[in-house]
Amino acid sequence: MAVIYQKHTADCHYEVRTAGSSIRLYSNSVLHTQYNPNQVISGAIWDLLVLPAFFKASSPRKVLLLGLGGGALVKMIQYFFPKAQIDCVELDPQHIYIAKRFFKISGVTIHQGDAYEFLKKNRKKFDWVIDDVFGHLDGNPLRQTSLNDTLYTRALTYDGLLSINIIDDVEGHSSLKKQFKQGYRLRHPLYENEVCVYSDELLSREAFDVNLQQHKLLDQRYKTCRLQFDLAKLK
Repeated sequence: MAVIYQKHTADCHYEVRTAGSSIRLYSNSVLHTQYNPNQVISGAIWDLLVLPAFFKASSPRKVLLLGLGGGALVKMIQYFFPKAQIDCVELDPQHIYIAKRFFKISGVTIHQGDAYEFLKKNRKKFDWVIDDVFGHLDGNPLRQTSLNDTLYTRALTYDGLLSINIIDDVEGHSSLKKQFKQGYRLRHPLYENEVCVYSDELLSREAFDVNLQQHKLLDQRYKTCRLQFDLAKLK
């Protein structure tokens, strides 16, 4: 593994590393992003973040991503949904710089600032909102803000989809389950966090499976498929 970029600030140490064809972003030793252009599906937790859109019959048109990191999720969205218009909100200017320079993020609108302050002022509607906002504490990823159902719903179209990368936010998670008509939980067998999906539109597991099978990279019937996840309906 080679370090190709590093920078110290008052409260953070950033590193960009390569490992074979993979590129990785670390902030204070926390791995925020990993992307390999030769393996869009890596077999890791990041894969799950792109899956919620496959519940929908049509591809997402307007997407709001809260938390850019290095931009691996942007790359996956652009790969599977090339016509999607993507807005990203990222607090850390270093992450934005790294995403553009090293992960070659382009074709998206990036807003530098706090994701939840952005939601408070936002007047646009999106058919897919993704919350992947994480900080770090003692080398571990940490959500720094509790989930706020009102902010999310204001940004969604009437049949919009919300997906959130969650670690131990029981109170916020419970509130969101009550706010939306239906939800699912995606889990990776090797990670503690889960990706939860919420919608006021009925979501079909059968349609989800059929949509995944349109892409060989996501079709678990193939032995070459690297995708790993468990899916369960939220109760």
